[in-house]
Amino acid sequence: MQLNLKNAGIRKRLLVGMLLVVGLIFLLSAVRYLRLEAEGPKPSLGLMTTLPLQWSEGGIEADLSYDAQPHPVYTRLERAYEVRPLDNFDELGTSKIPLLILAQPRALAPTELVALDRWVREGGHLLVLADPALQWGSLYPLGDKRRPLFTSLLSPLFSHWGLELVLPMTDPAEISLREIDGLTIRTQTPGEWLPKTGGEGAQCQIAAHKLLADCSVGKGRALLVADADLLDAVYWEGQGVRAVTGGDEFDNLLWVEALLIALREGSANLGDFVGK
Repeated sequence: MQLNLKNAGIRKRLLVGMLLVVGLIFLLSAVRYLRLEAEGPKPSLGLMTTLPLQWSEGGIEADLSYDAQPHPVYTRLERAYEVRPLDNFDELGTSKIPLLILAQPRALAPTELVALDRWVREGGHLLVLADPALQWGSLYPLGDKRRPLFTSLLSPLFSHWGLELVLPMTDPAEISLREIDGLTIRTQTPGEWLPKTGGEGAQCQIAAHKLLADCSVGKGRALLVADADLLDAVYWEGQGVRAVTGGDEFDNLLWVEALLIALREGSANLGDFVGK
């Protein structure tokens, strides 16, 4: 009888403990829900890329492993946006996706380029990272379709907007440091924007040591960056003092985040959004 009472007491304590844990989980979920309600829904951000940002190059087995994580860039974007990866432009619409990133995307068909131009012209906001000579590390050899595109294939769109993406004659192995709006950007083989005659689809201003083009396209706006390697964590993560104290060693992502905010806010002065 005494043993049964003792077991009953143990079961009671276990039950109380389980109820406390469930209650704590419910409370934390409620606090998180109320916080999200107070902050409001995250703005939608479309993403089209051949870079391994959402998924790794290790295939399904690697992506389904218990410790699989998206690329740090994707994680950072998810803090502020509802990221919507896109394979095509079927869902594209200024009401559904007002903000879009093309980061070294796949080759686009002529009809897709027309749809993209029309979307921006109707009020869409576009950030393009187009690399003329991508140095992003890959498991696959050059020419493999699973590898990120080595060079941007958006030249028809750039030409329509009066721009040309070129690769300066520099040592491909040389690391490039750029000071932009008080930020230090670290990358490799960045391109440059040059004005091109015959373009009549946009009004573009070239800035940031020719690394950036700011284009007014109808009712919309496009910010074009002549590099995509700057997203690679090897160029901005590190062991420097800033990294050790909790920040990035270089300001690549801070600049990208500022460009996105500038697109959302409609500001012409990109430097206003550095650090926001």
